[in-house]
Amino acid sequence: MSILFAIREDDAGMWCICRGQTCLASRLTLARAITEARKLARDQHTQTGLTTSVDLVSPEGTTRLGHYARPSAESDDTAVA
Repeated sequence: MSILFAIREDDAGMWCICRGQTCLASRLTLARAITEARKLARDQHTQTGLTTSVDLVSPEGTTRLGHYARPSAESDDTAVA
């Protein structure tokens, strides 16, 4: 099982952090959203031991910004942020 935190732009041009359909934080600058999402993912991984990731979702595509996993759970193409 893994947990995904997604950073998405809202209609006003601000950014929000979502887990599934739940918005965890909103009205953030992009830099603040990235910082906070990475912190949430690291904390969740530390507390649960589950693999967590942070993705930036945009109309152009999705970019992985962070991935936190136990060394044995990582694949060769995964970067740890």
